[in-house]
Amino acid sequence: MINFRYHIVSLMAVFLALSVGIVIGVTLRPSVDSGLTQQAEQDRKTVQELRAEIDRRNALDKYREDYAARVGPTITAGVLSGARVAMIVMPDAPSAVVNAIAKAVPIAGGEVTKTVRVDDSAFADTAPEKLDNALADYGQALGVGDNASAATRLGTALGRAVLAKDPVAEDPVAKAIAKALSGAGLIAVDGKSTEQAQLAIVVTAAAPTTAPTADELAAHVQFDVALKDDAAGVVVAGPNSPDIEGTDVLAVRTDSSSVDLLSTVDVADLASGVTTVPLAGKEQLLGRQGHYGALTGADAATPELPVR
Repeated sequence: MINFRYHIVSLMAVFLALSVGIVIGVTLRPSVDSGLTQQAEQDRKTVQELRAEIDRRNALDKYREDYAARVGPTITAGVLSGARVAMIVMPDAPSAVVNAIAKAVPIAGGEVTKTVRVDDSAFADTAPEKLDNALADYGQALGVGDNASAATRLGTALGRAVLAKDPVAEDPVAKAIAKALSGAGLIAVDGKSTEQAQLAIVVTAAAPTTAPTADELAAHVQFDVALKDDAAGVVVAGPNSPDIEGTDVLAVRTDSSSVDLLSTVDVADLASGVTTVPLAGKEQLLGRQGHYGALTGADAATPELPVR
């Protein structure tokens, strides 16, 4: 039976346990404090070492970029001498990459005749109908089969509008097709040159957060391949992405219709990658191709120098 004496004994046991705990805590406190102090000191040392390593790597990255930016113009000087280039800007392509490559072309001796920005709607479900309406009068001039995809038809039409394998002036049909595509909202064209370009540099987007479908990537490849029908060369250049999966560059490298036809550069947001684009373009103009950069499917960092 539980009585008052039981409660007294229980309370005494509790106070005894507390007393023992206090005694043990006081006894061990110096060693505990010492251990915590040592751990804190080790953590501070580790943080300092990591900060120093981050600073070192940042300095090395800056050196690599500065070095590539300085030697790039010398490496590419005259590579594209006399070549006319059309910049084809895909949806969501970084403007900084577009601008850097556009500046590198004249340094390499080439001329950017047109900059064509491809609208998102060009690969939407509404694209086939827009193309049908825009190109209704140019079926014979384009010679595209009835079974061709919308992306192939768009690439063929754009190629006819701004590209040519040989140096020639823009003809009335080319001008009319460009106007029709622009009027349909599929593209926007900048550039006053009346000369057709022999080389197309297609600047693409980084890997998106939501991966594109296989059909979307296939459509982009079909578009790029169709450009080659009218061009002496096509280079597909994309920024260095955390993951190359889901990019046009990897799609070109893994598609049987494009892997041995087009050239790619996967680090076009780096100074070294910007330098590589004109080199890859020169190879295309010479009838060769390759895949360059640091990511999946690259053949080498750059074409073998000198490119000739």
